[in-house]
Amino acid sequence: MPPLPAPVPPPQAGRAGWSLRSKTVGLLLAATAVILLAALLIGIRVAEDIRENLGTALARNHAQLTKQRILSAVGREMALAQRFAESTVLREWMTGEQDAAKTERFFREGEGFRRAFADQAYFAALASSRHFYFADPQAAPRAAMRYTADPANPDDAWFFATLKSSQGYSLNVDYDKKLQVTNVWINIVVRDEGERPIGIAGTGLNLSRFLSNVLANRETGVVTMVLDQNGAIIAHPDPRQIAYATAGNQNIEKTIYRLLERPADKEALRRTLVAAASDEGEGTPTLRLKLEGAPSLAAATYIPSLRWTVLTAVDLNTSRVFDAPLITALALGSLLLLALLVGLYTAGLNRLVLAPLAALTAAVQRIGAGHYGERLRSNRGDEIGELTRAFDTMAQQVRAHSENLERLVDERTRELADAHRKVTDSIRYASLIQHAILPDRALKADLQGQYFVLWRPRDVVGGDFYLYRSATGQCLFGVVDCAGHGVPGACMTMIAHAALEVALGDTPWQDPAALLQRTDQVARGMLPGDDRSRQIATSMDMGLCHVDLERRLVTFAGARLGLFWSDGDNCEEIPGHRRGVNDRRSGSYDNAQVPLAAGRTFYLVSDGLLDQAGGDQGYGFGARRLAAWIRAHAHLPLAEQKSALLEEIQAYQGPLAQRDDITLLAFRFDDQR
Repeated sequence: MPPLPAPVPPPQAGRAGWSLRSKTVGLLLAATAVILLAALLIGIRVAEDIRENLGTALARNHAQLTKQRILSAVGREMALAQRFAESTVLREWMTGEQDAAKTERFFREGEGFRRAFADQAYFAALASSRHFYFADPQAAPRAAMRYTADPANPDDAWFFATLKSSQGYSLNVDYDKKLQVTNVWINIVVRDEGERPIGIAGTGLNLSRFLSNVLANRETGVVTMVLDQNGAIIAHPDPRQIAYATAGNQNIEKTIYRLLERPADKEALRRTLVAAASDEGEGTPTLRLKLEGAPSLAAATYIPSLRWTVLTAVDLNTSRVFDAPLITALALGSLLLLALLVGLYTAGLNRLVLAPLAALTAAVQRIGAGHYGERLRSNRGDEIGELTRAFDTMAQQVRAHSENLERLVDERTRELADAHRKVTDSIRYASLIQHAILPDRALKADLQGQYFVLWRPRDVVGGDFYLYRSATGQCLFGVVDCAGHGVPGACMTMIAHAALEVALGDTPWQDPAALLQRTDQVARGMLPGDDRSRQIATSMDMGLCHVDLERRLVTFAGARLGLFWSDGDNCEEIPGHRRGVNDRRSGSYDNAQVPLAAGRTFYLVSDGLLDQAGGDQGYGFGARRLAAWIRAHAHLPLAEQKSALLEEIQAYQGPLAQRDDITLLAFRFDDQR
């Protein structure tokens, strides 16, 4: 490594003076920041108070204005409807509906009232017959009987509720399905000389025009609505919020309280509505609440003659309670104040601090980008000069370290590349050796079209291999799954293959259980039995099938590997013994026999396929899924089965990685030799 450059000592002259100046500038900046922060907080508080006061005034003005509009629109109609209900001609007709003369006099007088009403319409409903008459410009000059009120019909509940009302009238917003109109209905109880209710008379105001005339408002963020004594919304700019048919309805859902989330707001609004009603319309109490999720200022005023309450809510976030000139004046004042304060120290800060720091920052950024040849020189005796020279020293040290690291990295990279090439070549050579022990040539020569093998190591080499031996009138199939995968697993396959070769040489093939027992004995003799080796997994799972072609019999024995077989309609499994070969404890193995029927397919499979994760939940492929696949595909030619199984595994595995080595050996003898 080259020697590092010696650090350059900073000059000492003038340090105290420049340090004092830096402290003075720092104190000035701190004081200015405190003043600006205090002014900002005070300004925000003052602006908030002004906005709240203006919002309260705006809410009160809109509530009072809407009240006057309602009194102008509804009050006139209600007074005229009261006179109509007190008409002697109307009373005589309601007590003698079948009298033609009384009916004619009523229609003539009703026509005069009809033309006087704002919507040029009136109605009259008789308590005796429950007949409902309605007159409008289309029916003039005679009213027509439109329907008969039914106590069982919820749409007619207003009629019976108004007759029983102690007030003598009701105001109801409702859509009359029979008349197909939505009105603000003014219902006046008609009484005879004995004060007995004999019917209801009145008129209606078209709801759309009523909302347009009474609740007309172009102020952004201002909403005015009309409530009855129970808080039901009688009128609202949004018709979807209106509670229709409130007369006689005890279960009203569309109330003002439904628009409030917090229980405290609901209780505060109830107290405010009570206070407004107690003032008999003279006062306009206000409150803060959160209406439909927006913080608002609300004002309420009561209309005694209608028993309605007008509520106006001002959304503080969207309403324009500040006038444009006021906003402009505040903004200009703030800008002038800021400009004055900034101008006092901008020039000094720019010359003493900002400009030198900007130059230093640019140089440091170039060094950070890898331009280590950059030199930072300064003749200043203050802190910025010292910082500049310190950065220059650091840059030279970083340059020296970087050059040395680059050289070391190049050397290590070449060494790693050479080592990687050697390891890769070794693994490829090991793969060739492992392929050499696989019986592909013998299988292809003896059993063309009568077998298929699916062998997919997880890595270049793996811990699985398959076995095939043949002699006159017999053959032996096997699948071996050694502990581990990759290079360790491949080394274990060499031991397993050697142990099997010894067993095949001195043990009858017709007894697969004896072959497994002999292989276990040989493997234990080949591997050390000390404590260190016991900590390493060296077990082997094996499944061996002996096929006696003359007797048409398959004999199977397995060490943790089972045998699946199928005739094409069902799938059976012969499980292997629970202990593997060279397991921690030795075990015994048993033979199982299955007839070698024509068309019957046998499958030896390692647990790498059964444990492969996939699907929606990431579970293993499993024996049940494999058995279902065998039942569906066992009738196919073996070459087609291999393609179908590959597609099934890939589809189930999806984007998940292969967990273990996968091996499946299938065979079938269709002929009767």
